[in-house]
Formats: sequence, C-alpha cells, structure tokens
Amino acid sequence: MCGLTYAHAGVDLGRHRKMHEIAASVFKEVARSLGYEIHGAGGFTPHIDLLGHKLVLHVDGVGTKTLVLRRLRAMKVAGWDCVAMNANDVACGGARVVALSDYIAMDTASEDEFKDIVEGIAEAAVKVGAPVVSGETAILPGLARGVDVVCFALAIIDTDFENRARVGDVVIGLESWGLHANGYSLARKVIEEVVGGYDVTLDGVNVSAEMTKPTALYYSFLRKAVRMGYITSATHVTGGGWTKMKRVLGASADAKLKAPKPGRLFEILVRYGGIELEEAYRVFNMGVGLIVTCPPSRVDDVVRLALEEGFTSWILGEVVPGSRTIVIEADWRGGGRVEL
Repeated sequence: MCGLTYAHAGVDLGRHRKMHEIAASVFKEVARSLGYEIHGAGGFTPHIDLLGHKLVLHVDGVGTKTLVLRRLRAMKVAGWDCVAMNANDVACGGARVVALSDYIAMDTASEDEFKDIVEGIAEAAVKVGAPVVSGETAILPGLARGVDVVCFALAIIDTDFENRARVGDVVIGLESWGLHANGYSLARKVIEEVVGGYDVTLDGVNVSAEMTKPTALYYSFLRKAVRMGYITSATHVTGGGWTKMKRVLGASADAKLKAPKPGRLFEILVRYGGIELEEAYRVFNMGVGLIVTCPPSRVDDVVRLALEEGFTSWILGEVVPGSRTIVIEADWRGGGRVEL
C-alpha cells in the first residue's frame, strides 16, 4: 500500500475545516444576541471581556491516540497530553491557565485505566500550576468503543500579546517529543496495516516506545518568552500540522522555511505509508512542535531560553512579504519543496 493520506484514514481536513466554519458562524450569532463580543476568534485564545478580565475557555482532547495508549498500556500519557494540549494552546496567546476540568468517557468501568489517566492529568496540572476543579466521568457501553480523554482550561490573558508574525521576523522551531496528540489516525493505519503492528523495531526505532511518547509541554517557555517580549508570535503545531502557522501570518506575509530532519518515526511513517511530503506537513508536526517568530535582535534570547527549558531549537527561516503561504524546503528529503 502506498500514497496514504489522512482522508484514507478517515479524517478529511477539508470537511473538518468546514465544520469549524459552521460552528463559528452559529456561535458568533449566539454571542451577538447575548451582547458579548468574542475577541480573537480563529486564533489560539478566543476570549471575552468579563469583570475586568480577558477570559479564555479552551477545550482539547487526545483523540485516537488513546487507542494506541490503551493497547500498549500507557494511559497515563493520555492524562498528561490532554492538559499539555490545552496549556500549550492558550500560552500561545499570552494566557495563564488558572483552572482545569476533565471529561473522560469509557466503554467500560476500568479502575486501573481511570487511575492512570487521572494521575497523568494531575502530573501535568502541577507542572502548569493549575488545579483540577471539576470533571465528568462517563461510562458509555454501546456508545463508546474506547476511551476519550478531554480537558477544559480556564485561562486569563494577563500579558498583552498580539500573536502576529511580522515581515522581517526570524522563524524558530522547537523540537517535539514525537507525534504528540495529532495525526494518529494516519499513523495507526501505517503501523497497523502496512508495518503489521507496534511490537517491532524498524531501522533501530522501537515503534511502541515512539508511539506512546507524551506531548511536549511548552507552557513555561511560552509564558517566559511572551512576558519578556522575546517573540512576536507562537504556533502550537497540532491538528493541521505546519498549516497552523497561518493563524499568525497576516494576509500579506509568507513564511519561507527550511525544515530540519525529523525524528526517525516520521521518516518511517512517510516511507512505509508512501505519504507525500505535503500531506506529511499538513498532518504531522514532523519533529517541530512549536513555531515562534521574533525580531532578528531576539534570536539569541529565544534560542537560549529554549535550551534553558530543555528544548532543542532550529532557525527555520523568515517571514517575508506574500499572501499567507508557508513554503517549506525539506533538504533532508533530497530537496523536496512544499507549499501550504
């Protein structure tokens, strides 16, 4: 089998985008009818003004990664991931997480699995510095066919941050810890149907170990980088891959980037799945989990801070005049070029 895409795995990004547009249209009207204005819609931290605060309510989940984590008995990672996904997102917009809530849906009441998930949530919550104040546990036989792990983050924007890349900015990428929590529907299709399973070592890569790695927590780095004025924009590379950077590009700017060589798991997925480069960068983080922009004078500060926070970073390129296009040169792939 070759030429696999996210659509082949059951996820059509085009339709997904249209569903977002439907929701945005409906809920914008709801807000208007109630006398609220939603600021920053379509970005990482949509918010409302309430009682003198810029209030953010964010939700994200672990998705089909839980199918792999359950199979490989690593459900603690699901708990960690659901917090990390939320915390990373809101920090991109200059927000501080003040409280968390969770929603865990299971097809059967497994105390051991539940305990692992909750411990993962707790561990990440401590790192973020936010209490888990509520939650819902739903046992759904006949409806659920696995486990769904979702978190909600209540956050306050306490630092003015436009989160907009500027022409002339340098683009810097911070390493991911692996797939994080997106693209698993396609990754599972490659590993399960082409490779034949998870209990294998390919080209020196332990597939099970790689597929169960947690999502990197960029929260502390982002909070410091925003507060110190080091960066002009931040993009958490999740669903949609590197196209997520379009959220911070204005209508008259492009990003010209040179991608670093990704981790071995990404190479395996691309090669064994016959995945085209454009599809790979639309679906996976390809080894870069966070993309930030900064003035040239701040590059050394950003690189130093990333290192202090435990992350390898790369200078990916620059922001240039254009029309909101992301151009990626993949020299590691023999000079492949992608436009998103």
